[in-house]
Order: sequence, then structure tokens, then C-alpha cells
Amino acid sequence: MEIKELIDLLPKDYEKECYEKKAIRRKRTIKNPLDLLVLLLYYLYDDHSLVDVSQFAILKNIGNISDTALIKRFIQCKDWIKWLLSEMLPNEIIHYKKPEDLEPYRIIAVDASDIVQKGAVKKTWHLHYGVDLFSLTCNQFKFTEQSTGESLKNFEIKEKDLIIADRAYGTITSIEHCLKGGGDFIIRIKNKPFNMYDGQGKKILLSDWLKTLGSEAGEISIYIKSSDKKLVPLRICARKKTEEEITIEEKRLKRLESKKQTTYSDDTKFTHQFMFVATSLPAIVSAEKVLEFYRLRWQVELIFKRYKSLLGLGNIPTKTKESSEVWLNGKMFLALLIEKYLGDIDF
Repeated sequence: MEIKELIDLLPKDYEKECYEKKAIRRKRTIKNPLDLLVLLLYYLYDDHSLVDVSQFAILKNIGNISDTALIKRFIQCKDWIKWLLSEMLPNEIIHYKKPEDLEPYRIIAVDASDIVQKGAVKKTWHLHYGVDLFSLTCNQFKFTEQSTGESLKNFEIKEKDLIIADRAYGTITSIEHCLKGGGDFIIRIKNKPFNMYDGQGKKILLSDWLKTLGSEAGEISIYIKSSDKKLVPLRICARKKTEEEITIEEKRLKRLESKKQTTYSDDTKFTHQFMFVATSLPAIVSAEKVLEFYRLRWQVELIFKRYKSLLGLGNIPTKTKESSEVWLNGKMFLALLIEKYLGDIDF
């Protein structure tokens, strides 16, 4: 990518914000925002060392700056990088045709991935990521420390957002957050994720209902109790897995039993023969289609794989919290920059 092409991809006020966010305070050695950004991107791309960046700065006639001074300069870029990220996110250039039932919605698949900081004390960060499935662009993301678990509360959800998420998000807290924002969801759930009730307030056991399912996909209307004890209507959609899928799942459970030195109950083993999700979509969207739409979530897994294999996002080479934060956000900026560049080419 040429420098001119890079400039075309950047937000209009990137230079002004560089000074306002104090990424450059005094024009010593690194005299302008573009030079600073070029050095930062060189550092982030292909995991160059700070010594490599120092030599690169000399070759590019930017100036002679030590590796220690470079990391200090990069840490000062923290607020500037965050601003660049916020301006890069609205990038929906590629649009794939949605199924008719999903036309009113913005479809967002969410997931989280661990990123480990190198060193004697291996600190783990979480990348919470949402991708717009029909433009294949980043909708939003958030870095947190390991203590922050997977929850839809890590995402801003708006009206007409349809969130697709895995079992880790199948909690009443996540469901409430999604509905409060005006969104809908398709979330895979565990065997006993929360108490379920019928219209008369009687408890429903998921496994009892699954025993009544035939070979076709089916659904049941249930209620859950919100944090303020109100009944919230949902649908559970399910289908029995194929014989091949059941065999694979049985082998996986045996490996887990051996690894964890535990024994799963017959009820748990039975429910693993089924694929089931909770959804707030109206009944006009059939159970078969709801389960089909859930499969779209796999795209977010592929994105994590690309980020880790192509951009080296899996391991953080820095040692301090401040430098790690800059490195993480810088990697995301590089990813979005590449995404925008490829999007412009396709367009």
C-alpha cells in the first residue's frame, strides 16, 4: 500500500486529532502525524521489534529514535488510536443479499476470544467482537481483562439489531440487555440455562420437551423471569442431530469426561443429541429458519482465525498494561484498515 492510498483511507481530521489527543506533543524526531502512524503500523505489521522500527525510521529519513523512546511515543498514541478506530468502524461497503425474513434487521454475530500477553506472568485479555454478517465488517469490539466474562452487556445493541451468539451468552442478563436495547436474538443455550415456565407459571424441563420431537425441527413457547420478576416470552427452537453428528458428539463427551475426571448425567447426554436455541423472533419465522440463521454465526469464528493467523493477534509481545492496550487497539486499527482497503477494491 502506498502512502497516498493510506492517507485516502484515514479519517479527514486525523492530523488535527493527533495533536489534540497529544500523540505528538513536541516535534522532535517524529515531526508529523503521518510519520508517527507509519512507524506504528510497521511495528504492528508482521510483529516487528522496536529495534526494527528504530532502524526503519532511519531508512525512511524520519529520524534517529531509540526503541525505548519509541514505546513511550506509541503509548502516547492511545487516545488517538481509539479515535481512529471510532471513525473507521462505519465501513459497510460490501452488502450481501439477506434472506427475506431477515431484511428488516442488521444481523450481528458476536463472540469473544482470548489474547495472551507474553512473559513470565501470562496475562489474558478478552476481545469481544461483533461482525455485521451481511457486509462482513466489524460492527463493534471491546478489549477487557480476563475477569470480564462473555455477555451481551459488552455490546451496544440498538433497535432492529438481531444478535446471533453461542451458549456463553445464553443467560437472562444477556437476554434482558438485548431486549432493553430494542434488539432481537438467536442464542444457543445449555441444557439448563435458566428456569423456564409455561403460561400458567409451571416449570418446564427442556429434556422432557425434546423427547417429544420428531425428525423435523420444532419449537415451544416459554417464559422466563426477568430480574424484576416479570415474565418474558421466548421461543425455544430445536432439531435432532443426524446420526453422524450424534456419534461425533458422544465421542467428544467421552473425551471431556476423561479429561475432567467427571461423568455427565444421562439427561445431559440426551440433550446433546439435539441442537437448540432461544430466540425472540416472531413466530412468522419458522423454527427451521431460526436454526438455519444461527449457522451464520460461524463467520465470526473465521474472523478470529484470520486475525490470529494473519495479523498475529493471538499473543501480545508487550509487558505493561499501557503498552498492551496500545498494541491491541493498534492491531484492530490495522485490521480495519485492511478491511476498508479491500472493501474499496471490491466496490
